[in-house]
Amino acid sequence: MRTDRLSLRQRLLLWLLLPILLLTGIWAWATYAIVLHFANRTYDWSLQDTAQTLAGQVRVVHGKPEFDLPPAAHRMLEFDEVDKVYFSVSNNHGQQLVGNRSLPPSPARIMVPGETRFYDSRVDGETVRLVEYTVPSGVHGQLLFVRVAETLHKRQAMARDALVYMITPQLLFLASIALLVWHGIGRGMAPLSRIRDAIARRTHEDLSPLGESGLPAEVHEQVRVINDLMARLGRTIMAQQRFIADATHQLRTPITVLCAQTELALRAHGQDELRAELAKLNATTVRLARLANQLLSLSRAEARQSGALDFAPVDVAALVEDVVERLVPAALAKQIEVSIELADESAAVCGNRQFLSEMLANLVDNAIRYTPTGGHVGVSAGQVGGSVAFVVTDNGPGIPEPERQRVLEPFYRSADAGVEGSGLGLAIAHEIATLHKGRITLMAASGDSGLIATVEIPVQSPRLAHEPTGDSSTDL
Repeated sequence: MRTDRLSLRQRLLLWLLLPILLLTGIWAWATYAIVLHFANRTYDWSLQDTAQTLAGQVRVVHGKPEFDLPPAAHRMLEFDEVDKVYFSVSNNHGQQLVGNRSLPPSPARIMVPGETRFYDSRVDGETVRLVEYTVPSGVHGQLLFVRVAETLHKRQAMARDALVYMITPQLLFLASIALLVWHGIGRGMAPLSRIRDAIARRTHEDLSPLGESGLPAEVHEQVRVINDLMARLGRTIMAQQRFIADATHQLRTPITVLCAQTELALRAHGQDELRAELAKLNATTVRLARLANQLLSLSRAEARQSGALDFAPVDVAALVEDVVERLVPAALAKQIEVSIELADESAAVCGNRQFLSEMLANLVDNAIRYTPTGGHVGVSAGQVGGSVAFVVTDNGPGIPEPERQRVLEPFYRSADAGVEGSGLGLAIAHEIATLHKGRITLMAASGDSGLIATVEIPVQSPRLAHEPTGDSSTDL
C-alpha cells in the first residue's frame, strides 16, 4: 500500500491502529503464557496428589519395601480420555518395583525424603510433565522414588480455550476503538475540510481572509499564515494594478505627442520645417525612452524586495565618480557646475552596484533637471557611523515640506515643479534604498529653496548573511 496516496484520516488511523494491533498481539501472547502457567500449576497439584497417594501404598514387609496397589486403583490411575498417564516406583539403585513405564529421574540429584520435584521430559516421543516424590523405604540407607507423568494435551487445550474466550471481546473492543478513532479523526479534521471548501469556492479576485474562529490551535496558526500570505498578495496585486494604471497614463501622453509630431513631420514643407519637426520628434522619443527605462527600473526594484539579490562590497568613490561622469554632458548643456566631495576615498558599502548606481544617478539627474541654468549641484559621500551617506545638493526651487514624503511615491509630481518629468526619479531612489535596508531623507538646502537628498546605506547589509555574494551583474 502506498501511503502517499492515503488521506490524512487514513494515515492517522493506520499510525494508531498498527501499534494497537501490535500491543494486542503481545497481550494475547502474554495471556496465553499466563493461562498456561496457572493450568500447569493446577495439574501439577493433581500430579502431586497422585504421587503422594501412591507413596501411601508403600509397605515394609520383612525388611523389604513392597507396593500394594489394587487392580481397580491401577486402572483408575491410568484412565484419562485426553492425556496418557505413566507412573513408577523405584529405589535409589534404579530398580523399579512397580509401574506401567520406566520414567526418567529428576535432573536434581540431591535426594531429600519428603521432597517433591516437578520437571519436563519426553516419553515415547511426547513431551510430558513429571512429578517425583521421595519417601523413605523403611530400610536403612534406601529411598523410594514415586514418579507420575502426564502428557500436556489438557493443559494446552485449557490455555487455548481461555485465550479464545478472552480474545473475542478484545477483538470487539479493538473494532470499537477503530470506529471511535475514525469518527474522532473525522470530527477533528472537520475544520480542515471547511478551510478546503472555503478556498475552493474562492476566485482569483477574492483574497479576503479566511475565517479563524472555532479552529484548533494548529489549524488556526496555518490559517493565520495563509491569511498573511493573501494579504501580501493583495497588496502586491493592488500595487501592480496601480503601477500599470499609472504607467499607462504616463505613457499615453508622450505616445500621443509622438504620433502628433510624426504627422506634422509628414506634412512639413521644406527642409527647415522638416528638420524642426524631427528635432521635436527626437526630444519626445528621448523622453519616452527615459520614461520606459525608469518604469523598468522601478518595476525591477520593487520585484527585488522579495527576491534573492547578490550583494558585494562596492567602492563608494568609484561609484560616485562613474555616475557623475555619465551625467556631466547633461549638466554642461545647462551650464551647471557639478562638484564631488569624498570624505573617505577608501569607503565601501555592501550592496548591488548596478542598483546603487541607478539610485545615485536618479538623484543627480533629478538635481540637474530642477536646478536653473548656471546653478550648482554637489555630490558627496562618506561613512557616518555604521552607514555610508550619499548626499546630493542643488540650488533649485526645492520641495515644500508637506510634499517631501509624497514625492517618494511613483508618478507624484508637485504642481509647482515647472519642469517636465515622470515623477519616478525619487521613487526609484527610495525603492533601491529600501532594498538595501537604507533610508532617504529630503530637506531644504537654505531656507525654502534648494534640496538636500540624503541616502544612508548600512556598511554591512543585513541581507548579506542570508544571501550569496558574487559579482553585481543584475541587469536593470
